[in-house]
Order: sequence, then C-alpha cells, then structure tokens
Amino acid sequence: MPATASPIMDVQTVFFGVLSVFGGVVIYRHAYGFTKFSEQIDAIGSKTPADEVEPAEWNVMLTKLAGLFFVGLGLFFGGSALLGG
Repeated sequence: MPATASPIMDVQTVFFGVLSVFGGVVIYRHAYGFTKFSEQIDAIGSKTPADEVEPAEWNVMLTKLAGLFFVGLGLFFGGSALLGG
C-alpha cells in the first residue's frame, strides 16, 4: 500500500513554499539594501564611516542569487505539494 501524505503536511508544505517565494522575491528586490546594511555592520569599529561604505557588485549579485534560490525552493516545495506529490 502506498503511503499518503497527511493534509496537514500538505498545508505546511504549501505555506513554506509561499513564504519562501515571498521571501526570495523580497531578498532579490532589495539585495542592494540588505548588502549595504551588512557592510555597515561590518564597518563598526573601523575608521570608515558607516554611511560611506558601498557593497561590492559581486556581493549584491550573490545576495540576488540567494533570493532566486529561495524562489526556486518555494516553487519546488509548494508546487509539488499542490500537484499531489
């Protein structure tokens, strides 16, 4: 007999997928701001003022890729739960 997933698990998986997609879109959209904030935190204790730091382009791109990863992860989990996987 094949094992069936409980309806509660499917709701949780879809909810995780929706949150992951939403979070990934927010990260992608505001990657520069998140990365700049991280650089400002890193500047604490240095002689460079926090308002003068700028994130490197590779760091912003890495943050955008992380956002796209979470979008893909959410689409995978949410889509597989909705399609009955």
